[in-house]
Amino acid sequence: MNQSIALLGKITSILAGILLIIAHTLNLWAGHYGSTSGSLLTFLAHLILIFVFFCLTIYQGETSGVIGFLAMLIGNIGNIIVTAIVYVEMAEASTERASFVFTTEVNEPIHTFGPLLFVIGMILFAVSIIRVKVLPTFSGYLLLIGTIVFAAASVAGDYQTIIEVLGAVFTGAGLIVAGIKVKS
Repeated sequence: MNQSIALLGKITSILAGILLIIAHTLNLWAGHYGSTSGSLLTFLAHLILIFVFFCLTIYQGETSGVIGFLAMLIGNIGNIIVTAIVYVEMAEASTERASFVFTTEVNEPIHTFGPLLFVIGMILFAVSIIRVKVLPTFSGYLLLIGTIVFAAASVAGDYQTIIEVLGAVFTGAGLIVAGIKVKS
């Protein structure tokens, strides 16, 4: 195991967890479109999560198997799409006109299936952490709970932002715990 990859995994995991918690907390008080600063921090967290998927999968080694590989692949594809969506949402926080981007025939399926791929990737990633036991299983359970809670927020109506914050706290805590336990 390359020590640089382990150190990068440690730093990016902790940083992504902290940014997710702060970003969704900022968006809680910002209204329907969120805040520009909250969206920016969410954008940065998702950019960093790309490295988290790669580094922590490599850190777990061959023991992560097919589930770990699929988690990294599906999670990163979904995460890249979610990063693009959050980029558009940053503009939407500044103006209501940006929401038209998601209603075109080309972009609507991307807006629908990108987050779904990310959720599937995060669930597989959590399962691989729980199954392999290289990282604390507790962090895998936190990631699993956080991902499910965050996904459930999309059908929560008026309580969506509150449930998103709760999901972000669990997911962020899972990333922080996993990052702290990485030995470089």
